[in-house]
Amino acid sequence: MAKINLIMMLLPFVFMVHDYEEIIMFRRWIDRNREELRKRFPKIESFFTRQGSFDYSTSTFAVGTAHEFILISVVSFCSVWTGQYQWWFAALTGYSVHLLMHIVQWIVYRKYVPVIITSLLTLPYCIYSFVEFSKVTVLSFSQMVLWAVIGIVLTVLSVFSAFFFMDRFQRWEKGNK
Repeated sequence: MAKINLIMMLLPFVFMVHDYEEIIMFRRWIDRNREELRKRFPKIESFFTRQGSFDYSTSTFAVGTAHEFILISVVSFCSVWTGQYQWWFAALTGYSVHLLMHIVQWIVYRKYVPVIITSLLTLPYCIYSFVEFSKVTVLSFSQMVLWAVIGIVLTVLSVFSAFFFMDRFQRWEKGNK
C-alpha cells in the first residue's frame, strides 16, 4: 500500500501547483481579457461582475485557493492515516472534474486561460492515480461511481464556501463590513 499512499499524499502538492497558476495569472488575465469576455460571453461576464468576482485582488483569490488546499490536504492526510481511501478518491474525482472544466474553458475561449498549462500538466497525475487506485481498491465499481458523485458534489459545495470566504476577505481588505 505504500505506493498508493504516496500517490494520495501527492494530491495536495499537485493541486497547489495548479492553483499557483491561477493565483499568479488571474488578476492580470482578467484585466487584459475582460472586454473580450464582455463581448463574447456577455451573460457570464455580467454574472461575475454582479458577484464582484472580477474585482478580486490576488490576495483575495489566494484565500479561496487556500481554503480548497486545506480541504484537499485534510482529506488526503486523513484518508492515508485512517485507511478510508474512498474520501481521497472523492477528492481526486472532484479535482479531476475541475481540471476537465478548465480544459473546456480553454477550448471554448480558444486562447490562454490562467489554468490551462497546469491543467494539462497535472491531468496525467489524475489518470495515473485513478489507474493505481483501481488496482488496490476494495470498492466495487458502483461504490466508486457513488464516491465520484459524492466528490463532485462536495467539490461544488466547497467552491461555494471558498467564494463565501473570498467575499468576506475582499470586504475586509477594502475596509467594508
